[in-house]
Amino acid sequence: MQIAPRRPISLLPRPGTTPILASQGRSHGLKPRGGTATNVVNVVFSAVGGIALLLFGLRTLSDALKRITGEQMRRLLERLTGRAWRGAIVGAVTSGILHSSAMTMLLLIGLLNAGALTLAQGIGVMLGSEIGTTVTAQIIAFNIGQYDLLFIALGFIVASVFRGKRLGDVGQIILSGGILFLGMSITTSGLRGLAEAPAVMRLLQSCGSNAILGVLVGAAVTAIVHSSTAVTALIIAMGGAGVLDLPAAIALVLGANIGTTTNALIFSIGSSLASRRLALTQAVVNVVGVGLFLPFVSPYARLLEATSGSLTRQIANAHSFFNVASTLVLVPCVGALVWVIERLVPGKETKVDLARPVLGKELLHTPSIALDRARTELLRMGEAAERMVESAEASLLKGDLSKASDVLETEESVDLFRRAIDDFLNRIDTKLLSPRDAARLHMLQHISGDMERVGDHAVNVAERAQVNIKRKSTFSPEAKEELAHMFERTRSLYSLSLQALRNEDPTLAEQALELEKEVDRLEVRYKEAHIRRLEEGTCDPAAGILFVEVLRNLERVGDHAVNIASDVLLL
Repeated sequence: MQIAPRRPISLLPRPGTTPILASQGRSHGLKPRGGTATNVVNVVFSAVGGIALLLFGLRTLSDALKRITGEQMRRLLERLTGRAWRGAIVGAVTSGILHSSAMTMLLLIGLLNAGALTLAQGIGVMLGSEIGTTVTAQIIAFNIGQYDLLFIALGFIVASVFRGKRLGDVGQIILSGGILFLGMSITTSGLRGLAEAPAVMRLLQSCGSNAILGVLVGAAVTAIVHSSTAVTALIIAMGGAGVLDLPAAIALVLGANIGTTTNALIFSIGSSLASRRLALTQAVVNVVGVGLFLPFVSPYARLLEATSGSLTRQIANAHSFFNVASTLVLVPCVGALVWVIERLVPGKETKVDLARPVLGKELLHTPSIALDRARTELLRMGEAAERMVESAEASLLKGDLSKASDVLETEESVDLFRRAIDDFLNRIDTKLLSPRDAARLHMLQHISGDMERVGDHAVNVAERAQVNIKRKSTFSPEAKEELAHMFERTRSLYSLSLQALRNEDPTLAEQALELEKEVDRLEVRYKEAHIRRLEEGTCDPAAGILFVEVLRNLERVGDHAVNIASDVLLL
């Protein structure tokens, strides 16, 4: 049996036919032909494929923005204060970059779990994130479908030619925008087939006449797909396809606002009390806000009709105006929201365990923030190693056995930090980091090993101090004075290196390199003085061996401190 060749599929209209135009731009498909079953299949394929392209475009756009703006986003979070309006600005910017309020909430949960934010700050950022998500809807509503292929071609060329550079990320943004609008055009064209499905049209018409039903449908769909961005894009596409009127679209958008809160509620399960309170705050705010707004859907629709002649833009404006108005009303009430939610979810927050690193996987979705949290935990590890050196000195020069025990106990914590930090750093997606952040990641991976070795040298001193105390060996007054001075200089060098890392300050790093030369000179000088004392017979030979070992360990601590400072200079 001979099989006839399949006719190639074309995205252009056949001669003699009239192309189907969408308010969103040119059509990327023909009006479905055939029976109802065929229409349904075409609608499903077009909607799913188009939305997939749209979300892929948004994701790649977000990735490029993360690389370009990662450092600025981190600085914004560092400057968070108790002022709610500042948190709202940070939330709007962060959510606008991530194109997802769910990702912003995930980030906030990670920061709350780490104790890096207060609940009040988290609520402020959360309220601002509601504004940030409206940026996506406004972008999707642009009528530039006829230029999407041009955007794709131009973006691909720029991204390929300047790969790995900042301009390459700009090309990636252009390319992502083209893919986004191509997906929107395909979705809009395909959805016209819904007009031929009476059951679907009756449901959509009911959403317009019964706002509560529309809200429930929007919330349910968003909760199922876990993406209010996808649902909002679908609503705008349905409006562009002419299968959805403005009141129904408003009801569905309001429902999507409620449905997206399920993401945070799920994320917060098993998290800190503050995280659970934040997730519930978002749910309460959105449910109550939508409930109060429902009686005014019809007048709101008439108001929106005056803002634009395009239904797609009216839907985007409906999303924007509601979220902006809600945030402006609630930002001054953050204190009251905290008071209410603390009574709805009573309990006492458990303090962060300072003996363990706090690096939640939620932070990995925003690599620049994850990198900053890793540095914070690395500094905690470095400070623990610094305390080990101090305790080792007390155990050696004051004969304090309890201090030696402290050193050995702290070593377990330092080792735990090293493993956790290295694992966390290895899981950060380097493709989403700017060149400077990529260099910072490499620096932190090196420094964690140096800090652990500082702790190991402190353990060496503490263990020898224990033996010395049990043997009742003593240092000569001159040897004690020299060791005390060597400890002081070494600790100053290590502390200076930590400060250089904390501030990423090259001046402090240079000072550390100069101080290390003094530590090296002291080691040589004190060893020569020790040999002289041995020759004169004024030094206990057993203590003399320990003296040399301590000098060697302190000199090695200085070397690791210089390694840290040198890594800072490479940034």
